[in-house]
Amino acid sequence: MKALLRSLPFFVLGLLLLGLLAGATGYVLRQLDLLPPTSLSIAAGAPGSAYHDAALAYGRVLDRDGINLQIMETDGSVENAARIGEDAGADIALVQGGIPLGPDIEGLAAVQVEPLWVFARGSVPDDPHLWGPRRVAAGGEGSGTRLVADRIAAITGADSLARGATAPLGGARAAEALLAGDVALALFVAPADAGYLDALLASAELQLMSLAHSEALSLKLPGARLLTLPSGILDYAHSRPPEDVELLALVTRLVARDDLHPALVNRLVHAVLEVHGGRGILPADRDYPASTDLGVPTNGYAAKLLADGFSPLEAYLPYWIVAQFNRVLLVVLPALLLLLPLLRVLPALYGAILSRRVYRHYARVHEIDAELMEHAQTLRVPRLQSLRAELDAIERKLLRANLPNSYRKQAYTLLHHLDYVRKRGDELLRETDA
Repeated sequence: MKALLRSLPFFVLGLLLLGLLAGATGYVLRQLDLLPPTSLSIAAGAPGSAYHDAALAYGRVLDRDGINLQIMETDGSVENAARIGEDAGADIALVQGGIPLGPDIEGLAAVQVEPLWVFARGSVPDDPHLWGPRRVAAGGEGSGTRLVADRIAAITGADSLARGATAPLGGARAAEALLAGDVALALFVAPADAGYLDALLASAELQLMSLAHSEALSLKLPGARLLTLPSGILDYAHSRPPEDVELLALVTRLVARDDLHPALVNRLVHAVLEVHGGRGILPADRDYPASTDLGVPTNGYAAKLLADGFSPLEAYLPYWIVAQFNRVLLVVLPALLLLLPLLRVLPALYGAILSRRVYRHYARVHEIDAELMEHAQTLRVPRLQSLRAELDAIERKLLRANLPNSYRKQAYTLLHHLDYVRKRGDELLRETDA
């Protein structure tokens, strides 16, 4: 109990020093903004849309690292682009290709292609200019579909796509209206795995159309490319679609403010790869996620992760340290410089402690050797036996000593010297017995 009370002040002092060190470290981390935020917001469309579903999937991935993703519900890509430009808006957003973005926005990744799906009831001309009075669902206000419809109307001069002539329906609502016969055509800019497309592709009353002069439209439509949907790619057994279909397509982009924390960029790229990597059913989806086709300056760290993959250090260090390793060094290096003198002393001190386990016996072995030499004629059997027992005890201590291999050589050197002295004593013991 007395020993415990004597050590208590040192224990309390140690705790205080550790607390001060932890507090100082936390202060430095906060000042350098090394610790990442625990939440961020995304502008991601309406519930049930492909963008909203993707945001939910991102949130599940980010949640593993304790990051809360707050989803802002919007009318679509156009509103998403506006939200990320607001002072109090979203940190990140999913935005359709071809939609202009404000300054201070960077592209994290092009995640997948979004074809322009055009479904019609019955036989309809492939030229929008010939659709006449047919009612068309062309996306709600603020959606990327509505923007594409406006641009196609301007390119083709199709009155049926003018805002006053179309139904302001998009996504699942437009799909329901088309299946119910409330509209004759419907346009959707959506990835192939959008849930509401399944019923449209399976309906015998509807046809998936290729627009006339698709290649010309792809060249005139900002951010667009032309892709071919192979026959049978959606359902081989039922030949869906029954023949190749040329589709205009845009690229979904995950964009962010240019001051987004590097650690969050790291986790978002990880989420994008997990959610979108290798899952698209369109041949063009194999090219994504990528750092191309962004239409805005690319975040350099995100591009590096997409090109080179993640650092193997993430298996051993927290992701936020790996994501900004150079900045962490600004904290670690000064601490190492302060600890360097101690780091130099510790190995020498450790070596001295281990060496002492061996060399502390040398003095006694030398004393025994000197006694055997100086008093060889006067030593009696009991004394010689006592000295031998003492040498045997030292030998046992050396053999039991817990020493690294690098110090074991010293022990064996002493054992060799000890054996030499013991043999001299044994010779004197035999002579005395004789």
